[in-house]
Amino acid sequence: MKQLLTGLLIVASFQLALAEDGIHFFKGTMAEAQELAAKEHKIIFMDAYTAWCGPCKRMARDVFSDAEVGKFFNKHFINIKVDMEKGEGPRLAGKYRVNSYPTLLFLDEKGEVVHAAKGGRPSDQFLGLGKIALGKNDKSADYTKEYEEGKRDPSFLRAYAYALLNGGKPNLKIANEYLKTQTEFSSSENLEFLFDFANEADSKIFEKAVENKDAIIKLKSAQAFKDQLKAACNATVDKAIEFKVPNLVNEAKAKMKLADPKYAKEYAMYVDIKYAAGTKDIPAYVKFADKYLKKYAKKDAKTLNQYARSVLMQTSEAKLLETAEKWVKQATNIDYKADYLRTHSAILNKLGRTKEAQEINTKASELDGKGPRIPAVLQH
Repeated sequence: MKQLLTGLLIVASFQLALAEDGIHFFKGTMAEAQELAAKEHKIIFMDAYTAWCGPCKRMARDVFSDAEVGKFFNKHFINIKVDMEKGEGPRLAGKYRVNSYPTLLFLDEKGEVVHAAKGGRPSDQFLGLGKIALGKNDKSADYTKEYEEGKRDPSFLRAYAYALLNGGKPNLKIANEYLKTQTEFSSSENLEFLFDFANEADSKIFEKAVENKDAIIKLKSAQAFKDQLKAACNATVDKAIEFKVPNLVNEAKAKMKLADPKYAKEYAMYVDIKYAAGTKDIPAYVKFADKYLKKYAKKDAKTLNQYARSVLMQTSEAKLLETAEKWVKQATNIDYKADYLRTHSAILNKLGRTKEAQEINTKASELDGKGPRIPAVLQH
């Protein structure tokens, strides 16, 4: 059951890709990346690759594009891709002794190696690498000791908050303590702080960031501001699911209107789906997904199929499966693909309509030439 629920949550997170579309790579030199890392109190992730490297291409296609990978790496790192055979690549290859590809390097703002690994890997292992790098760069313990000894000056509190943030540790308490020492927020330093720590929609820092929206946009960009506040709203929804507090869902919806009014209606529908998935309320999931698909994805075959598969994995209730069948039939009408036909076949099997299921599975086999097979969704 745990494996199946994971499948449903994967589908729910599929729509999160509307806001989190994989790793955002910095366009600039290594020196510029180091300057930005120092400014934003982050470490650098460098993908050392070559144009001809097969594993490098797979990482770019399958891992760097992953929504969860993007969410984590965009939050914690300055990300840069460097072709080891072009531009400053040969110099950096010599400096960091890169002799196999891809080499995945984590560097501090001075360019010193924090952590490194060689070879491609799937998303979960790559996320693990990032967490190891954060752990190695975690300097918060020293600050914690000084804090417990009574140190409270503003510059210390600011540095401590960033140390916690970059170590992946709870930081809101210290960030709020720093804000209480400030009387104005027009300085670039404080605007940057508001932007960096507006990580949850249900926080005073989020509200203060919205109050200073125009100044932050001027400092960062309109898109960066929207992306940061969307991520904060998503974090609040995750908290609502973890602690089963539906009021937080409503707060996230309300705050999204401030972050991105044009996206707010679609986001509200997405959040209902996400909360239903996270709380394992499958009938509600189907109800909200049906509304969402009718309004925003009725011509998106891939999304229709994804949602149909998620329902297939979660329930044997005929009424819910029939809704999933409707979605996948829409998908095949848009794009007549073998994978979509196999999803349809699997749903029909579960509904007891085995003859129809076999006929559709045969059509899928004829379409891709792979022969009859059980859809991957049923192989558990």
